[in-house]
Amino acid sequence: MQEFEASLAPREGDMLSLPFDQYGRMRIVQNVLNSLYTAIERDSVSAQSGSGQPAAISVLDVGGYPGVLRHFLSSDYYDVSVLDVAPDDGSIPNYTQGSGLELPFANAGYDVVTALDTLEHIPQPDRERFLDEMMRTARHAAVLINPVQSVEADVAEETLDEYIQWILDARQEQLKEHREYGLPDLEATVEAFRRRGWRTLHFPAANVYNWLLMMLAKHYLLSLRDERAAGFERTLDRFYNLTFSEADRSQPAYRGVLVAVRPGLEEALHLIQGDYPPMPASDNANTVRLQLAQTLMSLFNLETANHEDRLLREQIEHKDKHAASLEQRLAVIDVQLDRARHDLRQVPELQKAVADLQQVILEQQGSLEAGSRRIDDLEQALDDKDRHIGNLQQALDDKDRHISNLQGDLANKDQHVSNLTSRLEQEVKAKNEHIVYLENLLQGIESGRVLRMTRKVARLLGRG
Repeated sequence: MQEFEASLAPREGDMLSLPFDQYGRMRIVQNVLNSLYTAIERDSVSAQSGSGQPAAISVLDVGGYPGVLRHFLSSDYYDVSVLDVAPDDGSIPNYTQGSGLELPFANAGYDVVTALDTLEHIPQPDRERFLDEMMRTARHAAVLINPVQSVEADVAEETLDEYIQWILDARQEQLKEHREYGLPDLEATVEAFRRRGWRTLHFPAANVYNWLLMMLAKHYLLSLRDERAAGFERTLDRFYNLTFSEADRSQPAYRGVLVAVRPGLEEALHLIQGDYPPMPASDNANTVRLQLAQTLMSLFNLETANHEDRLLREQIEHKDKHAASLEQRLAVIDVQLDRARHDLRQVPELQKAVADLQQVILEQQGSLEAGSRRIDDLEQALDDKDRHIGNLQQALDDKDRHISNLQGDLANKDQHVSNLTSRLEQEVKAKNEHIVYLENLLQGIESGRVLRMTRKVARLLGRG
């Protein structure tokens, strides 16, 4: 068990220098997943690897860009995937670009699904759908950590927002979105899981006064725009993460933590509750905060004074350098003035040369004007020729059309002659046939006459 807990320590660099609120979330999830792992391993559904070692449980971190959670979890025990709307640049293992409102994964596709500072960036009408997708995808458990609605949290965010606008002349988009969408209602989120039969545990995280004090301090250091101020900001985060982070759970809280498990894993909730029991408010908590605030302000005032002194020294050095540069420029200007005086002595000769050049230019301009007029005349003559050619072309086209018409008439006449010839040939043929008919008829007539004459002669001879 000690080996397992040791494997959950931050890896790949000093995570203690992370921003205090991010580090606090990650440490809570790390501890919660520790208890969930123990319960899931003992559950009959938990799988075992062939080597006898506990199988890694799969974790989907919805809205988890840029993948910080995996640095708090050992790859021997956890297989972490991340889904977010940010484009995939290939730097995050097992990363999927997508929306939490429509997770592109199978039902019960992951052992645990987490959403860390994500729900508050979902529009109010879509939050129920977001939670439904988490429950659909989670096989055993779901973990949510996010700011929760309260009067203190609302006032703290408004105070921070106005401070950022004042000291940095800017707006923080996350706070702006919080105001537009409204911070999530923790009780409503818990009820959404309970209605579907899940077992839940919730507890506060990040005292709202501590959160506001640290955020004001960090943005003050940011406004200095100095490398040493940035280094001190990291030191401040490290100090807070080492001394306050684990115990920063007193009311009123800025964030709420919700752990939901399916029936049968209630043991995990008991383990988690043992790690995060209710924390009574300390009588001297506000006094300590005021003292810390005064100490920080003193340090900031000292740093500001040093910063201003350094800026003044830098300005003096800059002015000295600027003065030296001006002296060098004056020396150069003196040399240029000497050259100018020498040039002035040559002005009469230059003026005569300029006058000669102007005369040449005038003559050239006259030649150019004459040439321009000649070009205009040639262009006019060319236009006249173009028009004449156009007229000739038109006349030629008219003749071509007349010839075409005559050819058509000739073709018509040839057809007419052909028709007449055919008709004459037919008439000649008909007449020839008629002549033959008449000749045949005449022959018949002649034959009949001879026969009659023969008979007549015969009758005459017979009588004789």
